[in-house]
Amino acid sequence: MVKAKKEICIALMLCALASALIVATSTALKDHLSTNFCYSEQISEILFRSQEKARLVSDSVETIKQKADSKRPKGAMPFLNESEGTGDQRAVRYYPTGLIVTPEELAENRAKINEANRLMKASGINTTYPASWDWRSKGMVTPVKDQSGCGACVAFAALAAEESAWLINNSSRNYDLSEWHLFQKGGGYCSSGSQFERILDAARYQGTVTEECCPYLKSTLCTSPLYRISSWKKIYTSAEAKEHISKRGPLMSGMAVYEDFYWVDSSKIYSQEWGSFYGHHAICLAGYDDAAGCWIVKNSWSKSWGDEGFCRIAYDQCGIGSEFPFYAVEIAPASDPVPLPKAFSARVISRPAAVYDFGITFPDEKWVLKTDKYGAAEEIGVYPSSQRFGYKLKTPEGLSYYSEESRNPDGLKHAFVMDLSGGRTWISWKGIKSKYSSDVLIEVTRK
Repeated sequence: MVKAKKEICIALMLCALASALIVATSTALKDHLSTNFCYSEQISEILFRSQEKARLVSDSVETIKQKADSKRPKGAMPFLNESEGTGDQRAVRYYPTGLIVTPEELAENRAKINEANRLMKASGINTTYPASWDWRSKGMVTPVKDQSGCGACVAFAALAAEESAWLINNSSRNYDLSEWHLFQKGGGYCSSGSQFERILDAARYQGTVTEECCPYLKSTLCTSPLYRISSWKKIYTSAEAKEHISKRGPLMSGMAVYEDFYWVDSSKIYSQEWGSFYGHHAICLAGYDDAAGCWIVKNSWSKSWGDEGFCRIAYDQCGIGSEFPFYAVEIAPASDPVPLPKAFSARVISRPAAVYDFGITFPDEKWVLKTDKYGAAEEIGVYPSSQRFGYKLKTPEGLSYYSEESRNPDGLKHAFVMDLSGGRTWISWKGIKSKYSSDVLIEVTRK
């Protein structure tokens, strides 16, 4: 009897399972089994409710996705690989941000900005400035650059303001200063970025060379006069910032970057609408427009981004002027360093086992000396003190290596360029293919 009851229970359980499977796969069979003792009505009801919930969730997800897609402009950014995909399938290029700031600093900034605005309002101080200003229209803004995959935005923003300051004081020259040199002097790292004050202190006390002497992400290839700012300061109110921009020049500030900033629409004034927070970023403010209610921003994400590398950001957005103050740089009058002609020479300071030829590829293409004698030296020529050189070395087997990695047979770096004191530069050649010694050290001197 007990055994029979167990068999009946097992049968009922199997029947219920079978009915559930049938109901899930066929509504016709579900109707047919609706009067069955295997409780198909209850099972069908549970399945129906689950399917209905699944449909509601799916519809909700699709609605969110369509809303995000409708807000995301297409083709508004440069792409990681221009050959990958077409149209809407092409991937946006996401630059690193690179501004290091702590929550404590942000809180302190907010407090000082609020207090400065309160004091200005209470004191009745009246700042005067035009309703709009744009240094681009006056030719006092240098070209937009590309920080690439390195978080060096603070150096780019600082030098954007400094280059404009030099132009405003002396518009007869083209200023292109080295972000890479300043970034390193200011203790920056590509993976983590840098801080406002350290970069600005480096711009003041250590200075930076020209881009020609120290190309971005490359070795320092020459010594140029050092360009230094005379001072820098923080401005805590937007009114004073506009006054400074219109009377003195562009400013630097910081901002919070969200995903939609990478997709900025060049025809619109940017306000943050969607996307995740990506980090903090340094920018240069080249102007403003009170009628439109926006800052005119020079970015460092190449000319393919935004409006030829620029954009307009609405007031009270992304922490500009609310979480971040404005940074002004000053230069001393008549302090513009002028590169003077120098006599360059080269000598061998190692003793190679065989004869190597050493020469330059830029600004001239020529061989200068042979390493057949210890201490061999020859004149390179007379060039401006800021001149950047390209170097070359030929092995006894006739194989040439270059300081430009792309020109080397293996595409690798073999010339290690080190700037020394007293106008000296060492070029250490390593890893070259030769049956003789592959370590050659050349010294270039300018007097």
